[in-house]
Amino acid sequence: MPFTDIIGHSVPITWLRHAIQSQHLAHAYLFVGDEAIGKRMTAMQFIQAMNCENTMLNSRPDACGQCRTCQQITTSIHPDILFIQPDEGQTQHPQIKIERVREIEHHVIYKPLIGLRKICLIDQADRLTIGAANALLKTLEEPPDHCLFILISSRPIALLPTLKSRCLLVRFSSPSQEDVTQHLLDRDKLTESDARFISFVTNGRIGEALTLDLKTVKAKQKEFFTLLFEPSDHSLTNRFAAAEALSKSGQIPEGILWLWAGLRDLLLVATQAPPTLILNQERLAKLQELADCLTLHQILNLLDELYQLELGQQRNLNMQVGFEQFFIHLRETIPVPSR
Repeated sequence: MPFTDIIGHSVPITWLRHAIQSQHLAHAYLFVGDEAIGKRMTAMQFIQAMNCENTMLNSRPDACGQCRTCQQITTSIHPDILFIQPDEGQTQHPQIKIERVREIEHHVIYKPLIGLRKICLIDQADRLTIGAANALLKTLEEPPDHCLFILISSRPIALLPTLKSRCLLVRFSSPSQEDVTQHLLDRDKLTESDARFISFVTNGRIGEALTLDLKTVKAKQKEFFTLLFEPSDHSLTNRFAAAEALSKSGQIPEGILWLWAGLRDLLLVATQAPPTLILNQERLAKLQELADCLTLHQILNLLDELYQLELGQQRNLNMQVGFEQFFIHLRETIPVPSR
């Protein structure tokens, strides 16, 4: 797969191509950015472009994706390339242990068998244990001339500062929602509204967008919209039960996101934004009905309260109490329909 098949990331890709073409390659790179936005895919293309049997250095470096070398890299069986990632057997907090770094040390000792260099790709490098990170640091301090390292992380703050200082930083930003929407329309049999919905929900994280179960997410959307604006029981009983369930579910960020999405739509309708920007397209009538009864100040207050809830996760706030307070204020703000 060539670089042109990657969604977004034109700046880092241009820079990496130039590094290959000019043969000014660093010994270690650190790819950083949000999860599931294409960092690993770009790293794989970078490795393939450096090794592709059909690439020409006097043209724009790229990978054909079809030659034997490209296929070996895709299937992770190339003898000169070592792929490291956290131990999948550890379900909650997978780590990269020092034993894997010992594999790296053994790998880089010897000259490459096929290509020009030995390459180590370390995915989720922030999962390195302290011992493993210190062992890797020793290798990066005096790397063999024939070696190249690529570390990938969505949490660079969790990496040792000394480890980061040995790497050339390459920053990645999420592709635009428009690019993700268009890619989904080109790749999958989706309506434009569904493609736009997926792009919004994943916030441009293309890896997540390509694997998202639309039916499941739509059900979650409906569940939280109902909780916000159409509860079957307008007493606080069901909302307090929801607050307890949310606080104990381990999915607090997701819950806050869906609540925020509903209130965002309400704010957009209240400000007469274009309907295409509304996530809950099929519920426009209900949103308009509510917008006609509320002031912008009331809607913004609810959004601010959700923002404070999000910050509360970092301050060890009692999230159940926080959600309960939010639902109390929501009930005081949103008018109860007359029977």
